[in-house]
Amino acid sequence: MGRSSSSPPFLVLTGSGIPSGSDDPRLLPSDLSQRAKIAGQQMRYFGLVARKCSFSELLPSARRAGFTLVNEDAREKEARFRWALGEPDFIFSVSFKDPDKVAVVAESCGDIVGLTLVSHSHIPDISVEVKPWLGSDELGPNATRFREILLSFPNFIGTPAWANY
Repeated sequence: MGRSSSSPPFLVLTGSGIPSGSDDPRLLPSDLSQRAKIAGQQMRYFGLVARKCSFSELLPSARRAGFTLVNEDAREKEARFRWALGEPDFIFSVSFKDPDKVAVVAESCGDIVGLTLVSHSHIPDISVEVKPWLGSDELGPNATRFREILLSFPNFIGTPAWANY
């Protein structure tokens, strides 16, 4: 007996991780997992900088690590960065306004828009939040799955930052 014609067609991946011939903007799980792993490493990097560096050391350290400065407010001791290569998944904001509780906030972009990662230098956890003012139809098509992947990593939690800190 032959295969049923209802079996899914063979899919070829494009460089973007989207199956060719597909209008579905959702990525394959392996591609999304790799991006989440990178975002987790980037967030951990900024968390380490928040604990170990001063504001004056932030910019040179971030450049060496492969980030580009988006903007800086030296008076407020705040700076925003993005990954230098390709389209960023997150824009990272680092605030040394309170040197005892340096804050790192990462806001998602593109197909995962609607997520916010928050950490503070005095707490090991990283909150993975969905922006509460956005409706589910305003989230990026991969935001929910990306959040679930991040929550599977050590020290990434679903508790909102305001409740945790």
